[in-house]
Amino acid sequence: MLYGLNPDSNGIAWWDDWDQHNANSVILARSGAGKSYLVKLKILRSLADDVHVSIIDPDNEYIRLVEAVGGVTLALGSGGVRLNPLDIPPADRRPQARTYRGLFLHTLVAVLLGHQPPPSERAALDSAINAAYNAAGITNDPATWRRPAPLLRDLTDALTAQGTDAAATLAARLAPWVTGSFRELFDGPTTTVPAGQLVCWSTRQLPDELRAAGMLLALDAIWRDVDTPNTRPSHTPRRLVVVDEAWTLLREGEGARFLSKLAKSARKRKAGLAVITQDVGDLLGSDLGQIVIANAATQILLRQAPQVIDVVTDVFGLTTGEARQLLSARRGEGLLLSGTHRVAFDVVASPREHRLCIGDLELDDDDE
Repeated sequence: MLYGLNPDSNGIAWWDDWDQHNANSVILARSGAGKSYLVKLKILRSLADDVHVSIIDPDNEYIRLVEAVGGVTLALGSGGVRLNPLDIPPADRRPQARTYRGLFLHTLVAVLLGHQPPPSERAALDSAINAAYNAAGITNDPATWRRPAPLLRDLTDALTAQGTDAAATLAARLAPWVTGSFRELFDGPTTTVPAGQLVCWSTRQLPDELRAAGMLLALDAIWRDVDTPNTRPSHTPRRLVVVDEAWTLLREGEGARFLSKLAKSARKRKAGLAVITQDVGDLLGSDLGQIVIANAATQILLRQAPQVIDVVTDVFGLTTGEARQLLSARRGEGLLLSGTHRVAFDVVASPREHRLCIGDLELDDDDE
């Protein structure tokens, strides 16, 4: 893939993410440094290379690009759009698939509550998960997974039926997402799960209280598709999963843990995880964020803020000259790092790519 021109050698900066020991990447930059433009180019050039791309878009930055190239957008938070976190993929024939759903529900509940519930409530939740699935006739037998999955309200009903203080407390704490103001995302079966070579999951319309949970649900839906074994492995496409403004998840302990797990698992599933953030401190300031970086063979640094340059220099082993370069970099100028390899580049785009990336979709004849 063309990343840009090398200003030091007047040559071209080519790099193949898929030829590294993993296809993961991180892009770190301050606001206005050109990271979204670079990511849009990465998406367009990945599509041209037959890669399937899924985007988690918190600010509707990618919707016009997705529409222009025939992709599909799902706007979480819009009326009638729901995702049921208890769905088991019918194509997944692994006997432990129901167990995996239960583990994810523990993660989701922790993100909804803002912290991991105490042991007594976790034990109650685990019992309620099993009771809800059993009541729906869904067992560890894959033949039962095509039956309608229970809903979040069935889970809280199972908690209430336990008759313990811990279960009742947890059910009450989950009420805002079951019967209260934030129920619309969970209040019914999944409406639709988009498919295609390019899919964008927009979380812009979600309230702040649901933003992290919405990103987690979208990432989980994407990952269920990636993780489901293919009966014809040779026909499994390469997949790029783009998580923009990843700080929204990284500041949630369980969300960060989920993201770090995907970073470690992507390579075995012909997938690459691209994590983009302008809040560099949230990524570099946590152990889980460091795991995401350590599991990204391709690391891209654009212009950095003076407040974080010392941390960035330390984590990425920058020279004094490279640190100064990132402090004064113009939009679209940056460093590509991978192990001992490092190269400066200036982003370049064709006229057609440029118009798509800036949202000017009225193309001149010369751009065709």
